[in-house]
Amino acid sequence: MNTEILTLIVRLFVAVMVTFVLPAVKRWIEQKTENEKFAQLAGIAETAVAAAEQLYYKTDPDGEDRRKYAHHLIAVAAGRLGLALTDKEIDSMLQAAVQELNLMKYGYIAEANDGES
Repeated sequence: MNTEILTLIVRLFVAVMVTFVLPAVKRWIEQKTENEKFAQLAGIAETAVAAAEQLYYKTDPDGEDRRKYAHHLIAVAAGRLGLALTDKEIDSMLQAAVQELNLMKYGYIAEANDGES
């Protein structure tokens, strides 16, 4: 009788683990991994913006070549990290990296001058 109760308790415990705990742990691990990838990509974006600035600062007065170069580097890095980002998401990450560079370089964040309000 005691072994039957113990077996029932073990089965119940395993069922609860498989049904609730393991999926929650899996989601937590996936989210943590995803967050780490995005943090890594943010660092890559900052490096890409700094590299673009260094390479094109004299020859690209409007910044379009710098933007394309950094955008390409971020897109490639995102793909290698297994992150599927839209162009708009990459542009947002790029803009954040540019603002960070301006903050470090000039001590302020320049206002975006793209005509949007």
